[in-house]
Amino acid sequence: MDVWLAVQCGATASCELPEKLAQMQLRLLRSTVEQAMRGAFYATRLQGRVSEFTRLEDLTRLPFTTAEDLRNWGDFLCVSQGDVQRMVTLHTSGTTGQPKRLAFTDADLARTRDFFAVGMSQLVRAGQRLAVLLPGAERPDGVADLLRQALVSAGVEVVAPPAQVHMSSQPGESLVQWIEQAEAHCLVAAPAQLACLLGWFFSAGPKKIAGVLSSAEPLDVALGQSLRQVWQCEVLDHYGLTETAYGGAVECAAHNGFHVRELDVLIEIVDISGHKVLPVGEAGEVVITTLQREAMPLVRYRTGDVARLLPGPCDCGSPLLRLGPVLGRIERPAGASPRIVCPSKGRGWQIPDLSDLH
Repeated sequence: MDVWLAVQCGATASCELPEKLAQMQLRLLRSTVEQAMRGAFYATRLQGRVSEFTRLEDLTRLPFTTAEDLRNWGDFLCVSQGDVQRMVTLHTSGTTGQPKRLAFTDADLARTRDFFAVGMSQLVRAGQRLAVLLPGAERPDGVADLLRQALVSAGVEVVAPPAQVHMSSQPGESLVQWIEQAEAHCLVAAPAQLACLLGWFFSAGPKKIAGVLSSAEPLDVALGQSLRQVWQCEVLDHYGLTETAYGGAVECAAHNGFHVRELDVLIEIVDISGHKVLPVGEAGEVVITTLQREAMPLVRYRTGDVARLLPGPCDCGSPLLRLGPVLGRIERPAGASPRIVCPSKGRGWQIPDLSDLH
């Protein structure tokens, strides 16, 4: 990841990377605000604010964006609809009104493809096969399609089970059969899927498996350790949101936090009950600002995830900050104080239940 970032920001040595990265982030932040103001939502909110940015810390002067704001998605669109390559609709449980919609241009998706190529190079190489198990991943410009486009030049074959596998009356058994036939060297799957697969492959991993990327939900530490021990393969966790164009940050083999695609996503950790930016090491709400986005840049978007930034260099040698594991989700009940709830998906993995694999 650091080499990829260094090439983009012009750093020629590891010691130069933090400073060079910060300089480029500031330039990209200014251009992001300018681009965002092409949409109606930010046009009034951020008017005249670009000149304020002389340091990255000046970002804290800007107001937050929330998931509720995104329900009026048209006010965020900064390009013509003809330039939109992919539109994603997100229905959030327990809410009413318009769903969130997010738009991406081909250039937005190209940045994600580049990130996917860098991150997956840790797990899969030329001549191998990658199987993407996430439901819906087979759609055009979905996760499997983006991975296919990202890895084709590296000689990696990307496959995904057909939709009927997930829709089967016995989805767990159908998925196992498909995996055995696919003979993939690496899997991309949600923790709940991996937990169920561990119930089937409880003494050894699927044939040829050498790596796993967990995505879509937080990976339980014990589940990750069991997969590494039983399947004898590397297991990395990924943090990403649709709002970050799918890719956000990925673990390295040191398992010491997520390495962030820092020229595409700026991360702040903010007090869940207020607006204070918290210091490195303290847990709070993950707030993102997307850089280099054309269709729908987001400025200080409150994700609802709880995590912390990790201090000090990574054991892999990277001098950059990392994002720690997601500790929970924030619920904001009407008329009550925010509260943190622990995610349930992918938990309770010790008792494989194939009926839960959707």
